[in-house]
Amino acid sequence: MAKFRLRLLTVATVLATLALLISAAAASATPVRVEGPRGNVFQGTVTPFVGSLKDQNGVSHKTTKTTALGALVAASRTGPFPLGLSWSDSFGGGWAGFFINSVNRVAPPPTAFWAVKIKQKLTIAGAGSALVTPTSSVLVYYTTYDPTTFATEKTLAITASNSSVAVGAPVTITVRAYDDAGHPTPGANAWVWVNGVGVHADATGQAVVRLGKPGAFSVRSTAPNEIRSQTLWIHATAS
Repeated sequence: MAKFRLRLLTVATVLATLALLISAAAASATPVRVEGPRGNVFQGTVTPFVGSLKDQNGVSHKTTKTTALGALVAASRTGPFPLGLSWSDSFGGGWAGFFINSVNRVAPPPTAFWAVKIKQKLTIAGAGSALVTPTSSVLVYYTTYDPTTFATEKTLAITASNSSVAVGAPVTITVRAYDDAGHPTPGANAWVWVNGVGVHADATGQAVVRLGKPGAFSVRSTAPNEIRSQTLWIHATAS
């Protein structure tokens, strides 16, 4: 009986440990999205990488901080997709000297660059210095910029009134466009795409759609000279 109780205790301990590890991993995970010039490169949730990265000369640089760059590195390994980083000694230690040279083999010309937003706000520091938490959302995007103000293209984001509806029921998609400071404005006349079929949002940035059959429908938004939104999934069920 004692051996049986010991086994039960051991199993319970193992299960409790696994639950704690899973919980800790989930708690440290950060949403990441990467938008290239021709389409989405990555959208998901990752645990940001922390440790050593080598620069273009093979020199290792280490950090113990959870950063936007660490989230991008984790996304590139999960995708997977190639990530090119360059280093400059002018910006300090840790990962502060890293900057994003290329993503998915796309290296921008002088008129564009890979920008990083956290919670829709453009980072002032480099990606290796920008700290993130599990409540952060990291957006890495290829963008041109205004040569006078240096403002990047606005980034779109969408919300849905419901994530699960009956077939034929209305769903309101709201589009917002965020500037570098993270200030939203209505995504007036933006395109809303539902499984590849497009409708225009109105002047308030809203579009009402109805899903014609059961299933999962992908929804995203685009607009000229703005960065496409994340993809949402809405499930339609038979009424």
